[in-house]
Order: sequence, then structure tokens, then C-alpha cells
Amino acid sequence: MKPAAQKGAVLQQDIASTTVPHGQAAVWWLGQSSFCIKLGQTVLYIDPYYRETDVVQEIPLRPEEMTQAALICCTHDHADHFHPDTLPGAAAASPGAVIVIPQYCQERANALGFDVKRLHPMRGDDTFEHAGVTLHAIPSAHQQLEYDDAFGYRYLGYLIQGNGVVLYHPGDTQPYAGWDERLRRFALDLAFLPISGGDNLFYQQAVYFCAIHRPKVAVPIHYGLFSTGEEFLPPFAELLATSVPAQRMAALTVGARFVLSDK
Repeated sequence: MKPAAQKGAVLQQDIASTTVPHGQAAVWWLGQSSFCIKLGQTVLYIDPYYRETDVVQEIPLRPEEMTQAALICCTHDHADHFHPDTLPGAAAASPGAVIVIPQYCQERANALGFDVKRLHPMRGDDTFEHAGVTLHAIPSAHQQLEYDDAFGYRYLGYLIQGNGVVLYHPGDTQPYAGWDERLRRFALDLAFLPISGGDNLFYQQAVYFCAIHRPKVAVPIHYGLFSTGEEFLPPFAELLATSVPAQRMAALTVGARFVLSDK
């Protein structure tokens, strides 16, 4: 198993002690699509996920170590994004955190015993502000765009604004009609982009995203945790360098701190 750069108490201390001036963001990749992000003093987790078996990459934080959060965000109801064995522990470790979920996941969250006052369901194309951070729920198409009048869009991504920066985490998605238009309103400082294909962005589509939206930094995600996916990183980097040569790409190391700077 590939070890994380930092884990446990060491990583917790790094998150707590990192100073994030205005115009910057600190990011820690926790594997797959899971991240800890710090904007100023505000910490948020996206798609918290922990498991020890059947993985080739060590996951650096156990649920009870996912502390300090003001926001815990889940993008959709699949296990590596809304994990019933991880989310309750993370919520208990950060008792002040608001738990942001697609409204489609409301019944699953209720079944886990969460206080409804801590939950903030989102439908897609709506906005939520908390702890100095604004979340815009951007619908995602996990193979297809699924919408229900009662619950909204099944799959969401989050456009995150705070501390003078804009980040985009799509969850799992493929391109769909209307996706570009929803994102063109924002100047992206960082975009987390799946590259493993299948029911997600293929690496070629992630390159095309960069050509259209020109984020200051593109961060490939959704690879390397299981036995497949790592092979898509080299061709993604090569195609990006030749097709969008001005695009900065940061391939993160699980557990290591990455700082997005306005400089």
C-alpha cells in the first residue's frame, strides 16, 4: 500500500496550524475525491471517505480525526462520496459542522441519526452561505443528469467561494448541456477534475474543461485509491501540456499540503 505523506495527529496539526491569508487556499487530498480545504480559518471536508481494505493508497485520516470542520459536504449518494461508515464519525469529530448534502440523500442522512438542525440539503442551482464560505450547488451528470421535482438533482458539485478564491469540486460528472453555462459565471482559481473515465470525466474531457474554463490550477482526482486509475495521470498531464500549454496542473500527494496562492 502506498503510504500517505502525513496522517493522523500529524496531519491534524498541519491543518490546524496552517495560516491561510486572503487570496489563498490550503488543500489536503485525502484520496479518491475526498479533500480537506482551509479558507482563512474555515475548514471544510468534501466527500469524506475512509477504508482500510481493498485499497492501494493509504487514507490519511480516520473519521474521528476529521476535526475542526465548519462544513462537511457530500456530493451524491455513492459510497465513496456519502459513506455511511465515515460520515457519522466525521460529524461527531466536528460537532459544530453543518453537513451539506443533496436533498436526494436526506432519507439516508436521517437513517444515520443526524440531528436535522445540522443538515443543509441542497437541490442544485441553489446557494448556501456559512462561516464565510458560499457554496453554489452545481448539478452533475453521473452518466446522466437526474432530476426529481421533490428532491432536485441527484448528483451535485460545489462551487466554493471564500477567502478571496473560487474552487470547483464536481463530485462525479460527465459533460452535459448547460454545464458550461453554469460555470462560465465564475473565474475558477482551482478545479478538481476526475480523470478516470467510465461514468466520470475521461482525462481528455478534463483537458477540454481546462481549455474552456481556464482555471488557474487544475487538480486531477478520482484515481489512485483502488487498483486502477493511476495510469490516466501521465496521459492527462501530457495532453494538457500540449493542448493547453499555459494551464498549471498540480498532481497532489495524498496527505500533503498544497497551497493555492494568488501570486
